[in-house]
Amino acid sequence: MMSASRFTTNTIRVGIAGLGRFGKLHAAVLGHLPGVEIAAVCDPLPSEVTALGERHGVPGRFTDYDQMLAEASLDALFLVTPEPLHAAQALAAIERGIPIFLEKPLATSHAEGIAVAAAAARAGLLVQVGFLLRFETQHALLKAEIDAGRFGPLVSVRVKRNCSRAWFPDYGARAHPVYETSIHDLDLLLWLIGSPCSEVYAVERNHTGLRYPDACFALLQFANGAVASVETSWFVPAGAPANVLTLTWHGTIDAELEVVGTERSARLRLLESGLAIWQPTLTTQLETALWPEVAGQVAGALREEVAHFIDCVRTGSPSPIASLSDAVAGLQLAETIVAAAARGSAITLTAES
Repeated sequence: MMSASRFTTNTIRVGIAGLGRFGKLHAAVLGHLPGVEIAAVCDPLPSEVTALGERHGVPGRFTDYDQMLAEASLDALFLVTPEPLHAAQALAAIERGIPIFLEKPLATSHAEGIAVAAAAARAGLLVQVGFLLRFETQHALLKAEIDAGRFGPLVSVRVKRNCSRAWFPDYGARAHPVYETSIHDLDLLLWLIGSPCSEVYAVERNHTGLRYPDACFALLQFANGAVASVETSWFVPAGAPANVLTLTWHGTIDAELEVVGTERSARLRLLESGLAIWQPTLTTQLETALWPEVAGQVAGALREEVAHFIDCVRTGSPSPIASLSDAVAGLQLAETIVAAAARGSAITLTAES
C-alpha cells in the first residue's frame, strides 16, 4: 500500500536524471505541466546540464547522481538514464523516500526487478515504469474492447517492433533488443492477454557483430491458451518512411500489433498515422500518437503518461494503469527469451519460476 500524499502545496518538485533524447522529451513535458517545477537535473555531460538548466530555469544542476539525491529537495524523480543503471539508481532514490518514474526497462534482470519492486513495496513508494503504449489512445481502446469480452477468448497476438539500422550502434553494445525494443511489446502482451506466460521458444541473429544481437524472434504460449509471436530487428533502411523526427533523432519505428480472438480481430500499425509528407529524398509519416510536438508543446501518450504519474504522486495513490508487477513479469519474459535463444529449445515457466 502506498503512503498518503505528503504535499501541503500544489507544486511538485521533480528531478530528471539522464538528459539524452528521451530525457529532453520528459523535460519538455514537465516544463509545461501546471503545478510542476523542474527543481534539479543531472547528467554526466556538463554541457547538457547547462543547456537544459538554462532552457527550463532549473536551479539544481548536477553531474553526479548521488550528489543530486543528497542535495536537491525532490518530491519525485524521473530516471531516464542508460538501462544498466536503472536498478541501482532506483534503489538509491527509494532509500531516500522519493517516488520514481523510471523509463523502461525497470532493470536488466528479473532479480533486479524483483529487488526494486520489493523495496518500493516496503517503503510504500510509487514506482512507475515508462510503458507509454498503455497511455496511447488506440491501444487503450483496444484494451477496453478485449476487457469487455467483445473479442471472445484470445487466440493469438502478434507484435513487431523493427527499428532503423542507423540507430543500432547506440544500442548494440548497451542492451539486448528484448530489453530495449521488445520490452514494450512484452508489456503489451501481459496487459492485453491478462494471463501468465507458460512456455517460451526464441531465436536470435547477429549480423552486425556488436555485443548484442540485432534481431530476435520469440513464440510465447500463455496459461489461458493464447499464443503470441514477438519480432524485433534493427534493419529498417535509411530510405524507409521516417516517423521519428526530433532535433537530434530521425528514423523509423516499424511497429505492428495484431490481435485475433474467437469473435473479433484487430490490427494496429504505428506507421499508419494518416499524415504523410513527401519530400525530394524522403517520405515522412508523421507520428501523431506518442510524442508529437504541437504549438511548442509535447503532446500524445508521453504527456498523458507523465501527467498521470504526477497525479499519482500528488494524491499518494497507486497507478491503476501502469502495473509494476507486470513490469517485473516482463523482465522475466525478456530473460527467458534470451535463455531460450541461447539454449535452442523451449523453456517452460511455472508459477515459481
